[in-house]
Amino acid sequence: MSTSKLADRISLESIQEVVDLFPYGKWQVAGVATGSFLAYKLAGLLQTWYIDRQSSPLKDVPGPDSYDNILLGDVRKIFGSLPSSVYKGLFDKYGHTISYRGIFLSRILCTKDPKAVAHLLNHAYDFPKPSPTRTFLERMFGKGKTAIVSSGCSLLKVCLDHKRQRKILNPCFGPAYIRELTPIFYDKAFELRDIWLRQIEEGGLESQEIDVFVWLARATLDIIGLAGFDYAFETLSQGETDELVRAFMDLFAPMQSPPTVAFLADIIPLLRLIPNERSKVIARSTAVMARVGGRLVQEKRAAVLAELSGADTVEKKSVAGRDLLSVLIKANMATDIKDSERMNDAEVIGQIYTLLIAGHETTSTTLTWLLYDLAHPENQRVQAKLREELQSVTTDRPTMDELNALPYLDAVVRENLRLNSALDVTLRCAGQDTSIPVGTPYIDKKGIERTEISVGAGEEIIIPISLINRDKEIWGEDADEFKHVSKPFYSFLELTHGVWY
Repeated sequence: MSTSKLADRISLESIQEVVDLFPYGKWQVAGVATGSFLAYKLAGLLQTWYIDRQSSPLKDVPGPDSYDNILLGDVRKIFGSLPSSVYKGLFDKYGHTISYRGIFLSRILCTKDPKAVAHLLNHAYDFPKPSPTRTFLERMFGKGKTAIVSSGCSLLKVCLDHKRQRKILNPCFGPAYIRELTPIFYDKAFELRDIWLRQIEEGGLESQEIDVFVWLARATLDIIGLAGFDYAFETLSQGETDELVRAFMDLFAPMQSPPTVAFLADIIPLLRLIPNERSKVIARSTAVMARVGGRLVQEKRAAVLAELSGADTVEKKSVAGRDLLSVLIKANMATDIKDSERMNDAEVIGQIYTLLIAGHETTSTTLTWLLYDLAHPENQRVQAKLREELQSVTTDRPTMDELNALPYLDAVVRENLRLNSALDVTLRCAGQDTSIPVGTPYIDKKGIERTEISVGAGEEIIIPISLINRDKEIWGEDADEFKHVSKPFYSFLELTHGVWY
């Protein structure tokens, strides 16, 4: 029977008759539909949180069989103290490669095996950042806006976006561009020096206490603002009064306790609808950052157009500029590059966030620890030798080549990076079911010697950076001391060919 003839035989009356004969009410139908949907979701949760956990290949990796609680596993214990201290105890008890329970009893792998770590970080797109980490960053900065967010995604499109962004950004960090920025570094360093000298003189004492970390953090912010996007924070002279600085600092203010709700919200979207003080701070700070970032991009584009008003077109060779944002804006406006090599405005704004996140406290904290270690009495010899080498330079504004010709300065900086790593740990996850080779075989819970670690898709992997840099098997019994400036430098960065981010 044709569709038209069938339609002719169906009348509103016949449809109403069928509805009237239907034995269930609308609320019963709605209840069954809702119940079926919830059952479907519950089955999915059971599959993810129980069945997959029990069949995980990590279940046979050495590690504790017990855990703190069924909801958070051992996460609260780890975040309640320095993660490296907890991992050290587990490594001492179970060996180089261990597993433990995370949120909803998920299996988490942690390894300090150099070969395994090198494999993980040299195959970055096979081992992206975990989904909760991506969700957290996307809530603050927008999906796919920054290299930090993009690098954590296992989806092919976003990984390709990240590769594209890195290709565009890499020339901006080459030696030629860094040389253009060195006057900014020196200007702010001298400004900080003068502030400290003035504080000492005003104190009128033989010794004066100075909060080095606060001042180094301010200097770092000022440098990032000028070198990154030609923005004067002026925190050295005015303190943290700029609205963009305040928004950034509020966004990354330390929390008093482990953010249990935040952890769960990154996994369970429904929990994000529950208002809390932290979500309000994030919303307020990101709004300020988006507004100021958008204004900076517009102003920079207008300045580029004004600068090139006499030219018919913008070409790639004309993208020279001191700050990163100028380079990106000019590159995006060039007519002799492919559209695939450009960034949209949201991505350009995202680089502002990336610079602030990656370069602020990491740099200031590392420098603070370096000064702290050099001030120790047992390191006076190191300080004296370093000062002697620096005083051999005949100018107070040495070039990059002159700085690179100072071997002891290079050794001291590298030793500081080894001993005081900016990150305690970094997280990855398996993009698919795979195996990770290890240099030191381990005995699994079945008593079988393994030369590789089997990992299921989506399972999280912890890389304990600071523990690797202080591993006595690599560095000897004095691994916790600042004294390896005369030894070959094989820290975490070297072991992984520098690819740790």
